[in-house]
Amino acid sequence: MNRSIIAILITLLATLAMVVPLGLSALSASQANAIDGQDETASRKPLLYRMMAFNDRIDTYQDELRMDFILRVKHNEFKPDCVDLGKADTGGKSNCNLSFVYQYVGSDNPADYHRVKYINTITPDDYLENNKTGYAYDGATAWADNHLQRFTVHKVINSGLYDYLTISIEGDMNIADKSKDPAKFVAGGHPEPLNVFAIVGDQNTALSCGSSSWAWGTETCSTFDPASMSDLQAQDRYSNITESLSKDKQMKVYMGDCLGSGGDDLQCSGPYSWVGWDSNPYLYRNHQANWGMVTDYGFPAYSDGTVGNINATAPGTAPARSFFVYWMNLRGPGNKTNGICSETSSYYYQWVALKDSQWVPVKELTPEPVLVTGQQPSPNTLTTTYGLQGMVNTNGAYNVNPTDPKYANTTNVLFATDKDGNPMPAQKADGGIDFKEAKEKQDLDGYFKLVTWPDTRNSDGTECTAVSPEVYSPKSAGLVGIDDNMSAAQKDTNLSAGWTIDTAFYKYNVPRPDDPTITKIQNDADAGLDASGGVYTSKLDPIISGECTPSKDEKHPNTVVLYGEDPTNPIADGQGTNGDDLVKSSDTWGFRLGEAVCETDTGSKQGGSWWIQDTNKRYPSPDPGNKYNGYRRYHAWVVESTSGFGLTSYFSNVGTAYFVSGENVPDASKFSVTVPHTVNGSLPTGSVVTFKGEVSPVYTAWSSGKLGMTDSRMVVSMKQNAASDWMPLLTTPANTFQRDAAVGTAPSVTDPTSGLTLNLTKTAASTWSWSLNIPADKFTGYNGDDETQTYTFQVEMINPMNLRSGPASIERKIDMTPTTLTIDRHDVFQVAGRAYKYVDGDRKIPETKGTLVHITWPGKTNSSTDVAVGDQGSWQATPPEGVNQGQFSAQVLSDDAEGSDAQGRFQGGNQSASVSHELDFRPSTSSLPLTGGWPLSVLRILLLIALGLVGFVACLRNRQESRH
Repeated sequence: MNRSIIAILITLLATLAMVVPLGLSALSASQANAIDGQDETASRKPLLYRMMAFNDRIDTYQDELRMDFILRVKHNEFKPDCVDLGKADTGGKSNCNLSFVYQYVGSDNPADYHRVKYINTITPDDYLENNKTGYAYDGATAWADNHLQRFTVHKVINSGLYDYLTISIEGDMNIADKSKDPAKFVAGGHPEPLNVFAIVGDQNTALSCGSSSWAWGTETCSTFDPASMSDLQAQDRYSNITESLSKDKQMKVYMGDCLGSGGDDLQCSGPYSWVGWDSNPYLYRNHQANWGMVTDYGFPAYSDGTVGNINATAPGTAPARSFFVYWMNLRGPGNKTNGICSETSSYYYQWVALKDSQWVPVKELTPEPVLVTGQQPSPNTLTTTYGLQGMVNTNGAYNVNPTDPKYANTTNVLFATDKDGNPMPAQKADGGIDFKEAKEKQDLDGYFKLVTWPDTRNSDGTECTAVSPEVYSPKSAGLVGIDDNMSAAQKDTNLSAGWTIDTAFYKYNVPRPDDPTITKIQNDADAGLDASGGVYTSKLDPIISGECTPSKDEKHPNTVVLYGEDPTNPIADGQGTNGDDLVKSSDTWGFRLGEAVCETDTGSKQGGSWWIQDTNKRYPSPDPGNKYNGYRRYHAWVVESTSGFGLTSYFSNVGTAYFVSGENVPDASKFSVTVPHTVNGSLPTGSVVTFKGEVSPVYTAWSSGKLGMTDSRMVVSMKQNAASDWMPLLTTPANTFQRDAAVGTAPSVTDPTSGLTLNLTKTAASTWSWSLNIPADKFTGYNGDDETQTYTFQVEMINPMNLRSGPASIERKIDMTPTTLTIDRHDVFQVAGRAYKYVDGDRKIPETKGTLVHITWPGKTNSSTDVAVGDQGSWQATPPEGVNQGQFSAQVLSDDAEGSDAQGRFQGGNQSASVSHELDFRPSTSSLPLTGGWPLSVLRILLLIALGLVGFVACLRNRQESRH
């Protein structure tokens, strides 16, 4: 195959290898966008997230609405402090953006509705600081005291664009007590539709009552038409929260009066468990403490003549006599004499709790359903429940100390023990219940409910199984209690066969998906985050990746959503610590960059992995997008799709990408080298060669410490030209060049290896002047060759990714070798000598030709002469006229210049020691012929005479030859 064709195929395959994963990620992103509420635009429509407990069986004489549920609303739609703690939104004008309306009468008058208003029971964190007489439990006791038509929000749980409100409702109902319709007397109650509408937003003009407005101050409306909320529907401001419940779970009504004359034709609805109302029964604080009790803060002691003395409790513990069970059974389904299924004097109960949103038995309290006997049965002659509220106070069971004399003669108490009769771990001796211990030991979500099932007997004591066992004796049908081995469907079936009578909270939270983790941000080398959570990268469109926990349901995957920080609204502190107040404002989330399905990955600690590319195209104006010498912080969360609500995890850790390009080459034109020279033949003590310049690093450090990006490092080195290796002098440490340091700041840094110190001065926004003093003893090895006296000084910049800039350098001759002068002649006619550099002991190197020797002559005139050094270091000078005696001195002077002056004269840099001598007068020997001392003028005359004689002789010979 042709080589060019092979190359093209390889290129195509490589392209596909990159494009296909990106395409799959985009597909995952489009699928994730289908999740409700995760499209950056929250719906105002309130939606039921979960019904946790519902009094869905109602005796018409004890008809009470009771619900615990979670309502999803738009983030910040509802604020719990809209009224003061313990106060209700019952003023002439509503202050709160939430209320509920529900059918008050039922199907006999479906237009008769009642409105439930908010009571604030959330104790704020700063409550005790602002209220010196208050207590942490004030909110909880306010709810325990309630006996009116109210709802409260126990907790606001934020998740993404929504808040999940944990709500309890208490309210009266007035369903018809009698009927002539036999269909309404089916065993187990007849189905009755129940509409409960949640309404968000302004409540003051929200509803109509018939042809007029339903005034906020009026709690009931007998002519309410849900269709009149068309305006609210257009605004997405209401929903029917019971509409999503199956019909068999909406409500079942037990008629208060049996049908028939009392003979064999008598029809009753079957046994039912009493629902408390007002002070029936007498409970802790003598009201409705048993429903939606918040135990987070504990409770104060309480005492009155009906309940006796009740101890104060620690946080997480419900007080004694705060829960109850009481079963009634109007005339069994048989005739007056056969006694079939006529007595309900025993029952089962079990505390169950949510764990990861699934029902489980509370193992520290009731791992199995508990059979309670000893309840006094209601008289079998009764055919109505009207006026029987007193019986619950005399015959009801309570969570009390069974050894209390008040209960010594009955086994009808709610006191959980093990098989040996010892209290269960969460059962307090006085009857209180420690939900804190139960939650922490079993890692529960924090919501508990007591479910009870009747154990109905025939009059002879035998188990009732002949008629509707699921109603009269669920145990015989396998419908009592739950355990860990049951399927979720079976648990639901068994719990639905029971009656929920008591509920409690302890630090409840909606279970979220597990947080994802950012572990890598793509760069040119190892992409793992450093200790500060950052990565230096040269890529402006990096791939961010990490770990996640996959969904247990493959059809409903978990999706990771990545956000890049908006610099104008930085990621809020604490979002990585996963507190209850996850997001103070959606502005702090940043820009949504993409999403990807959490894929199973056996190599991941969390079991799954994800990656999303920041394409650097999703940052809206005025954000400039990722750019070099900048950074971007990322965080992500998981969105589940199983519930259909798109519940989010908390945010992941924050990963930071610092975008790094190459460094600029330093400006060598700003470099200078100052060389010290000898003075009087010796270098002064502490002499240094000073290397100076300017530097403008591309990358400068933040001094705040909140961001991990460091600065570029400056590396200084030098090299003797005759040598092969560079000598490192100094490398600046991290954070030397700080971007927010003031101009004029003059720090210094010391290299720990060389000991050299770099002095800096910030001269402009990103420019520093610098100087480095190098000790003279660093410059050794001069052997007379200029290459050994010439050095190159170099500066490089290293960016935070350890990538070097090109080097910038300057070359200088570093001549610090002392000059020594000798005087070889010193008479009135001439002084002369030599200039040497001494290298390696006695080895002499002639001084540079042209170096000036300065001679100072004796005499009053103090005259001087400068002569240049000639070949081999020789120098000579003629004393000025009239100078014939005295002492002269000679010295190479230093002006710290290595080179020629303006007149072309070489200026030596090193000053020699001064040498001196007396001038000599030498006529006795120097003036004698052939002694080498004759004056030069005599020699010139003799030479001319000789030349003349030679010429004369030549002329004579020429004449003689011409004659011949």
